[in-house]
Amino acid sequence: MLSRWARHSGRPETPTGSDPRYPRHVHALKTRLAHQWAHLQASFWFVPGLMVLGSILLAGVALAVDAGLTDATLPGWVYGGGADGARALLSTVAGSMVTVAGVGFSITIVALVLASTQFGPRLLSLFMRDVTSQATLGTFTGTFTYCIVVLRTIRGAEEGGGFVPQVAVTIAIGLTLVSVAALIYFFHHVAVSIQAPRLVATVAHDLDRAIDRLYAGDGGRTGPIPHADDVPNPDADGVVAARSTGYVQVVDDAALLRRATRLDVCVRLIARPGLFVVSGNPLLFIRPRDRLDDDIAEALRATVIIGDVRTPEDDIEYSVRQLVEVALRALSPAINDPFTAMAAVDWLGAALARLAPKDFPSHYRYDEDGRLRVVADTSTFGGIAHTIFSRIRHYGGSSPVVMNRLLEAIAAFGPHIRDEADRSLVRGEADAVLRMGRELISSDADVHELENRHAAAIAALDRRALG
Repeated sequence: MLSRWARHSGRPETPTGSDPRYPRHVHALKTRLAHQWAHLQASFWFVPGLMVLGSILLAGVALAVDAGLTDATLPGWVYGGGADGARALLSTVAGSMVTVAGVGFSITIVALVLASTQFGPRLLSLFMRDVTSQATLGTFTGTFTYCIVVLRTIRGAEEGGGFVPQVAVTIAIGLTLVSVAALIYFFHHVAVSIQAPRLVATVAHDLDRAIDRLYAGDGGRTGPIPHADDVPNPDADGVVAARSTGYVQVVDDAALLRRATRLDVCVRLIARPGLFVVSGNPLLFIRPRDRLDDDIAEALRATVIIGDVRTPEDDIEYSVRQLVEVALRALSPAINDPFTAMAAVDWLGAALARLAPKDFPSHYRYDEDGRLRVVADTSTFGGIAHTIFSRIRHYGGSSPVVMNRLLEAIAAFGPHIRDEADRSLVRGEADAVLRMGRELISSDADVHELENRHAAAIAALDRRALG
């Protein structure tokens, strides 16, 4: 059946979700699979679960090998004991692995509580995605499962058809040694990962990956800023409402552009990753409005993934706010750790240095024929810089070392700024740091040093402008 816009326009029908040959989410399938994969990576059960399944398969293979080597002469390093010894060995290993797994889980919970209390609950996702912790727990549970599976196959001569899986028991001994090594490394890993400088660096590397993803998308061709009348708006164009309430986690820009081009419409997306939307409120505007029907609305809506929490997949501001939160908590009276805040500022300055010389994804995306297809709400360099400086300046205004480090960060990334508007905004942030320092810092010597750092930051900004 032709969609309503196709009947009115006289054009051939464009495949949408109503055509069974084109499933509704087929074009966004890759993005949704990537979203689900990121969700699995942030869980404690996925990797251990795979390792448990792998241990079961390994046990099956080892038992099959043993069944085929009944009369063979095995090397001396292969287990050569009887059924009772094999049972005792596997029972001991299995019981020990359950205990060790409990200890490892307890240590992980302690690390999570410490990170949540001192650095903020946003950082829990980093610990949840930690492959070392997941693999360690998977090693313990996998070894336990392997021993249980092999243990049930052991039969003594008095039980009829005695069977001692010597190869399988030898592998169990090897897995035990691997588990011991994993336990030792796990202790080291946890002790290192909860150190403030290392934790700040880990969050910063997460931000670097978010920057890489920011420029890796295929959002179509950029073009000139259109006239305001050419941009869809709620008064004159069709409105696509959100189906659910929550945070925008991912926007599939490439799929949205393809669908807008195929439908021959212009779409305006008013929510970017990280923003909260309410079910029933506008999510998209579409022009012309007479081409909007339920199938097309659902096809466009499917390019936006909404969930209960913010995620770092497509939201660079989330990763920025993680570092900002570390700095703010470090500056709180309860913790009072300006050195951690200074480390966070250093890494934030490095991130701004990466962002400054690049062009952010444009709000306006054009198709290959140069026609405006998508108007998106995207993050900007100025917005990210303001988020960083305004919050840290507010809570660290009385700390001379933190205020100095903010100005040093500007001096570091200032020469990389290309856009005059961004340069003007950063200059305003530097002036605000100086004003607040003069108001809150009581020592004349500290104020004088702050003024020198401010002069150096302004010179760095002007150096690029003059060059």
